[in-house]
Amino acid sequence: MFRFAFAIVMLWPIGAIAQDCTPSSLQRELLQRKEADQTARKTLAVSSQSEEALNETLRIDAENTTYMRAVLEKCGWPRKSAVGEQAAKAAWLLTQHADMDPQYQVLATQQLKYAVLGKKAEPWDLAVLVDRNRRLTNQPQVYGMQFFTLPDSTIRFYDIVTPSKLDARRKEIGLPPFYCWALEISSENGHASIDWPAGVLLTPQECPNAP
Repeated sequence: MFRFAFAIVMLWPIGAIAQDCTPSSLQRELLQRKEADQTARKTLAVSSQSEEALNETLRIDAENTTYMRAVLEKCGWPRKSAVGEQAAKAAWLLTQHADMDPQYQVLATQQLKYAVLGKKAEPWDLAVLVDRNRRLTNQPQVYGMQFFTLPDSTIRFYDIVTPSKLDARRKEIGLPPFYCWALEISSENGHASIDWPAGVLLTPQECPNAP
């Protein structure tokens, strides 16, 4: 019965979903949905072979994506100045987990960027979300946030669009230079070597959070 009801909800047009945009309502709903998201993922981590746990996680992701689409359409991106830092981070987390709907993620990053430029959202959240989405859609990343580790433990970053302008894009949204980000990643991975991305200027400089 529950699955049948869920299927009907998912077929409603986004505009038909009644969405309360008051900050207190958004805050409460976002935090509750984040809790459900995390509970489902913890269960899946413990029972990774469980089809039931996987289906429950996917169901929650789908519901949360439908909800977030309605929020963006009716209320705009939830800014931390309105809903609080924890609820704003919850909105970002739910959007991170909307991988089944990359088009929604693109819409979300557009609104999130306006919030970042207005100092009402975190640059790191925008950069990670943008690059995650572009990796999922097989496009070069924009901010250089995504990387992987080679068999010899060397850190290699995924392809970057117009690498010579990487630091300019990072500066625009308030991120530190890529050099500082690379140092941080190296430190967090046992001071691993960095396979420096082709075309990105290697300019050593003072970093605010240098390891």
